[in-house]
Amino acid sequence: MISIKKTQVAYQSVESNRHVTHYILIAEEMGKKVLLSYPNIFLYSSTLSSIKTSDRYASIIAMFFSFLSTEEKFAGRSASTYHILADNRDIKRWQERRQAERVKKQSARPSSETIFEDAKVLLIFFQWLNASGHLTNVKIDLKTWIPDFKNEQMLSYIRAKAKVSISAKNITVLDKESRQKKSNSLITNDEIKTLLASYTDPVYKAMFSLGLGSAMRPMDLCKFPYIGAGKNKHILSFSEMTKGESTVEYTVLESKGRKTRTITLNMKDLEILEKAYIKPFYAERARKYKEKYGKRCPPSILFLNDKGDPVTPEKISNRTNDAKKKAMRGSPNFREKVRFYDTRHWWPTQYLIRTFGKDIMTEAADVLNLAAGEVLKNQMGHEDISTTFKYYVDMARMLIHRSRGGVNELVTAPDESVADFLEKTDGIRIL
Repeated sequence: MISIKKTQVAYQSVESNRHVTHYILIAEEMGKKVLLSYPNIFLYSSTLSSIKTSDRYASIIAMFFSFLSTEEKFAGRSASTYHILADNRDIKRWQERRQAERVKKQSARPSSETIFEDAKVLLIFFQWLNASGHLTNVKIDLKTWIPDFKNEQMLSYIRAKAKVSISAKNITVLDKESRQKKSNSLITNDEIKTLLASYTDPVYKAMFSLGLGSAMRPMDLCKFPYIGAGKNKHILSFSEMTKGESTVEYTVLESKGRKTRTITLNMKDLEILEKAYIKPFYAERARKYKEKYGKRCPPSILFLNDKGDPVTPEKISNRTNDAKKKAMRGSPNFREKVRFYDTRHWWPTQYLIRTFGKDIMTEAADVLNLAAGEVLKNQMGHEDISTTFKYYVDMARMLIHRSRGGVNELVTAPDESVADFLEKTDGIRIL
């Protein structure tokens, strides 16, 4: 099996005159490193809007090409030609191989759904090749073969491939285990408190807190400025901002899908950000940035780790995983499924509780409130108002059921920050 490595690159695009970041794939063949040009051009053209998407697409293509290198049909061929030689049957065999390996390991991952979704990414890649005028043997059809891994005949085939006995756990059971790992409820107050205490670098605690109060994605939090410019020129450290209103507007630029939207931030959350991170840590970290990069830290960058490096979504994910492991060691009730992204669900939940009050628990909240739905749409950046609204009404009801104080205590101060909300419901202090 050949080795295919993915590497993140950043540069000034000649084509768009923009600074771009995405992943590329490099194959190691006969002691040489070979750039996989067509996959790399695809990753450039199709995944610039999200580094996470670029990472995922690169990983899937790398896995598929590594599999192809083990097939007799591709023996002696350079990986740079795989996109020309591969066909639909190869994608099918790759799916079967992954399922067989999963059964052999008796693992819940990757689920049948993940295996199919990954294959769809390959079809997106080959569709791009076809549309760009490059010859391939992969035919794109909306009725592309979907493996019925739960069919008894297919199960027998997979088990034979996996070399396991007929009494092995079947795929249906494994898929159920996989689904159990998915989060279907809000992060609890205790989990928030434990996770905040488990971060070793306070910058991630500050970003988690701001995420709770804004519903911003990790990629958006990383771009939150020390001093704003343009539409965000009014964004400064809390002590330097004009006081008066309890909230302030903030324009999220080029978020997921390169979309821009205006959201609402609570001034109290910005005050907490200043007290918890900016005043005690920012100056020292900006000094380290200057020493490391040979220039002053630009005002567009606020969040720096303890080494003076700008925080990235990948760093957030890695440090949160570390904090989660620490939290699980100290608290047996802390769930493995908790993620940093859970912060994004907190803002809309407490917003709807304040908006509806006691009515959140009645059928009245089941009817789409267009005004509230529009606020959620803007803050979250979702297109489908009705789906967003219904989901967070359900989440709000779950939170009410968990709350010791009930609805009345949760809605007495509609302009309070999420930090106030947490402290009121469970005594959790962000600072």
